[in-house]
Amino acid sequence: MKKKDEKKYMEREWHSMTHHLKDFIKTGNQESLHHFRTGVKKLRAFFTLIESTKKGHTSTKLFKPVREIFKQAGHVRNAYMNIQLAKGQQVVQIDFIQGQEQSLKTLAEQFRADGIQYLVTLHKVRRKLKERIPKLKNLHIGLYYEHQLETIATGLQKHSFAEDLHTCRKQIKMLIYNYHLVKPNLDRAFNEDYLEQVQNAVGNWHDNSVTMELFTAEATDGETAVALLKKQAVQLKRRVTKLLKGFYDRATTVTELPLEQVS
Repeated sequence: MKKKDEKKYMEREWHSMTHHLKDFIKTGNQESLHHFRTGVKKLRAFFTLIESTKKGHTSTKLFKPVREIFKQAGHVRNAYMNIQLAKGQQVVQIDFIQGQEQSLKTLAEQFRADGIQYLVTLHKVRRKLKERIPKLKNLHIGLYYEHQLETIATGLQKHSFAEDLHTCRKQIKMLIYNYHLVKPNLDRAFNEDYLEQVQNAVGNWHDNSVTMELFTAEATDGETAVALLKKQAVQLKRRVTKLLKGFYDRATTVTELPLEQVS
């Protein structure tokens, strides 16, 4: 892979990430905060690729200050998502929603107040990382993808619909994030469409599980939000189980094996 392509990719993603952070600081737009966090994930995936294929490189350590901003943004985002989830469930008590709204207001105000310092941090970290971008060998990129898919496949064989499954999803997403950069240089098959199906299915299951935990203490008697979510969970687990059959072969075969179409 050409070094200039790596730098160009980093610059483009960094600009996008910074743009969305600036917009949230200015307007409080939740979509901008969501896109900022997605940008951090993409760049972290990129630096993880570098660190995994270039011995002695410390990209993820240098990127850590940005990850700290990401975590603070996550507190704001979680409060916002809790409100959206609660409003969609009529059986959730109003006191819960009001508490989350107050939490969101406090967290968002503090985050935006710290915004200038966050932008300064992004500028400093970008400068350090840009100077240290190495040239990656295509062979090492291919071996990285092969090893990661093997590791994920092993993890999925042992999963028990717990946090380990969500961890596998994060690993899949990192490969997908980097794929658009490495695709011209990747010397082995990578079934992006299938892997997108897998990560989406696991994501839906995980969201359902988190929502159930959130509403367990908030729902009223009768046909509660939790009861409805439990019914959904059965279908979501079936979808995941069906998609994960033959994971490695399907993830590394683009045309021979048909994609699973799950309704």
